[in-house]
Amino acid sequence: MERRSKSNKKFMVLSAIGILMVVDHHTFTALNLFGDYIPYNSFFMPMFVFISGYFNRVDRNTKLLPYIGKKIKNLLLPYLGLSVFVFLIEQLINFYKAGEPFSLPGWYLQYMLERIVTIGSFGSIVEPMWFVIALFSTLLVYAVFKKLLCRIWNSYVMLVLFCGMNVLVVYLAQNTDPEALSPYLVPLKVLFFLPFLEFGIIYRDHLEKKHEALPVGGKIAILALMLGINAIRTMYLPSSYDVAFDSIDDLSGFTSPYLVTPLVSSIIGILFWLTLTDLIEKPVSGSRFVNYMSCNTFWIMGLHILFFNILNCILLAIDENIVGLLYFDTEFFRESEWYYWEISPDFKLIYVVFGILGPLFIKRIWDMIYLLIRKPFAKKQPSVGDRSEA
Repeated sequence: MERRSKSNKKFMVLSAIGILMVVDHHTFTALNLFGDYIPYNSFFMPMFVFISGYFNRVDRNTKLLPYIGKKIKNLLLPYLGLSVFVFLIEQLINFYKAGEPFSLPGWYLQYMLERIVTIGSFGSIVEPMWFVIALFSTLLVYAVFKKLLCRIWNSYVMLVLFCGMNVLVVYLAQNTDPEALSPYLVPLKVLFFLPFLEFGIIYRDHLEKKHEALPVGGKIAILALMLGINAIRTMYLPSSYDVAFDSIDDLSGFTSPYLVTPLVSSIIGILFWLTLTDLIEKPVSGSRFVNYMSCNTFWIMGLHILFFNILNCILLAIDENIVGLLYFDTEFFRESEWYYWEISPDFKLIYVVFGILGPLFIKRIWDMIYLLIRKPFAKKQPSVGDRSEA
């Protein structure tokens, strides 16, 4: 069974917080960790790219073909496998909700393929997986850029260039017809994410030691400054929600009149949570559960909406067969994968628990199955006598 333990405890905690935010955001913020001041969707997807940048080691010595092969193995193949698994379970859920076999229209395969190469996911129940395609593409484009320009590469100059690309993407998203933009969504998302990848590298190489060396008072001052800047920004923007941006998957959620807003919001959110994580790392980093969450963010990203629907199926069974549930909208649930029972704000916490523990349970089962399959094929280790003779 796979039991990895991350050595970089700060980024272990940061990635666990990030995936918790993803699940919480999709329940309309049951926990709302500073979400009123730094909204999740003003930074959390760029923060995952920042984390990837921190661990990115591409340089002039990197061999592109093995690098691409590794990313295909670690990102694309798991993406396809998990997406197909969720799609099959979705058909069972649809069968249960409709009470009759669910048949796919003839055009559905083409529809799914179009979604994969544009938005980046098979469908609504696996919608968050769009990020995998965007991250994979961003890593590959960055690797090619850095190999071609390795002799003149300067991270600070490239960061400025990438920030300009980010602003250009926001401009195009706000001023281009969505249908005309659709074929170019993946490359545009790459340009949007590139500065955060470079920012992660710059932080690792030039800023981390200085950041960590700050006294506690200095780190608290950074937190207060980030909160204060966001408070001032919300006062001057037409709407307080303009600091955030929804729907990066189709680049449709940029509402601020200022093109730099998504870039600034992302940097503020990343710096805030990076600093807060630095403060809370020691008491949290020893948690085996936090470590397991951090090691399996991919599974939580891909499966949490599925487990929201599994919870809704349980509620539907109770509503129809045991006792009627107040305010449970069966028709809405039958029509949408994004339904939540709004009996009380506190009940959203149950969705968060299902969205975290459900995928981790599936991952644990997968680890056990993988171990059973792999064990018979493992090479027999030579005994001490065998090794001495060799």
